[in-house]
Amino acid sequence: MDDEREGTQYVVVVAGTLTDAVRRATEARGLTVTEERGRLVFRGRFSGLVALNDLLFALDDLGLTLLSVRQSA
Repeated sequence: MDDEREGTQYVVVVAGTLTDAVRRATEARGLTVTEERGRLVFRGRFSGLVALNDLLFALDDLGLTLLSVRQSA
């Protein structure tokens, strides 16, 4: 399996602002982030729930409010 394809694709939506700290947390995890309708939408592959939880805790530490998490095809 190709490294880009490993893991499960997730979409995480939070309320908050795209700051330098958020951008660094995103880039460190190889995720993409877009601003859509006043929300931040993170997309990327996670090797497991531990990696996904790591992102969720990091976003919480940055003061962002979690709105949704879902698997994506």
